[in-house]
Amino acid sequence: MNELHRDADCPHRELAVGWALHILEPADESPVAAHMPDCPICTSTAAETEEVGATLGLSVPQANPSTELEQRVLSVTDATWEAPVVATSTGPPRHITRRFWLRAGNWLRPRR
Repeated sequence: MNELHRDADCPHRELAVGWALHILEPADESPVAAHMPDCPICTSTAAETEEVGATLGLSVPQANPSTELEQRVLSVTDATWEAPVVATSTGPPRHITRRFWLRAGNWLRPRR
């Protein structure tokens, strides 16, 4: 293990956060994806970021607008209501490699 990882820091750590949030520029995405499997710091950072994001998403209750509010918004915007499109998933997101997915089991187990 090199000195950089012994100090629990990596110069790509911020990019790992961006990678987990799916906000990287295309030019940055490939190098980070290639770096992730070999860097426990970035792998851990990405997993923690995804966990925080999922927790935040679940911490806010879903609220549906009243019919009156919905109609007022639609009348002001001259829009019509359309049913939301539901995406179907055929597997893990494209950036999660098999190796990364197998490591995820270790992160999801409760720590003792």
